[in-house]
Amino acid sequence: MKKFATSIVASLLLCTVALHAQEKESYIDYMSVGVALQDVDNSKFDQGGAFVVNAGKDIYSDMSVEVEGSVGIKKPEAKFNGKTHDVDFWSFGVYGAYIWKVNKLSIKPRLGVVYESIKSTLNVTTNNEAAMGVGTNRQDLAVSGGIGIAYDIDKNYKIYTNYTKFEDDMDHLTFGAEYKF
Repeated sequence: MKKFATSIVASLLLCTVALHAQEKESYIDYMSVGVALQDVDNSKFDQGGAFVVNAGKDIYSDMSVEVEGSVGIKKPEAKFNGKTHDVDFWSFGVYGAYIWKVNKLSIKPRLGVVYESIKSTLNVTTNNEAAMGVGTNRQDLAVSGGIGIAYDIDKNYKIYTNYTKFEDDMDHLTFGAEYKF
């Protein structure tokens, strides 16, 4: 619950900065919020959920730079030796994106670098039963990439879905809404 409250406060701060930026030269051109299905790259774990906040700046023609944060709100779980174990995951990253417009649809491949934290009492990188008992506790920089599709509802609003892969650790399938300033 503490992480969820922190993510809500961070979202409100981003909204405040974005609204203030409308009065002057904007550092943020669009902002989105969504929820993601989290899938650990280990078949022993079930799916979890995350809250995702994203802000972007158009830098040249159809290219943009995005800052994105995600925090787990429902942890992926696995049963091992009669006990339930979960995965605590959050990330904060910077992405470069190319936005390809086709009428009301936008297709957006992106690639970036994230700082991720992944913690579990089980090893999330192996399906080998013998190695599962060793925990994972890692905070490091990782490569992340994915692709998204958005649909323009009107001039300023979009709904979207993104697929994002965090190296060999986690996949997100995000559904959300975007507002363009």
